[in-house]
Amino acid sequence: MRVPNGVLAGRSILIVEDEPLIALDIHAAFSAAGASIVAALDSREALRLTALPDLSAAVVDIGLGAEDCCRVCKRLSDNGVPFVFYTGEARTEVLRQWPNAPVLTKLAGTKRVVEVVAGVLR
Repeated sequence: MRVPNGVLAGRSILIVEDEPLIALDIHAAFSAAGASIVAALDSREALRLTALPDLSAAVVDIGLGAEDCCRVCKRLSDNGVPFVFYTGEARTEVLRQWPNAPVLTKLAGTKRVVEVVAGVLR
């Protein structure tokens, strides 16, 4: 599936990624698709941003430094915000808690992440 530029116009995407270069790549891909972006490099900042009322979806790395993403995913779930895991380490204990969340490895690339997020928003 190819996602045309602008397909996510009017959507707000939370990026939770502790590696700045990867976060920048994700940001660029979603910006090209027309989305507005908010980003967090750690779970504390991500938890603060989950309170934003207009979040459409989130892209979440499982490992966030010394922490994992569980508290962030719980808050997103509680708020009804769909999310996609984009990770280099698929920790099964985390994935079992959110079996309906799509999981992509970082080898998938950012264009694929945009495609999957666009799919969960349909």
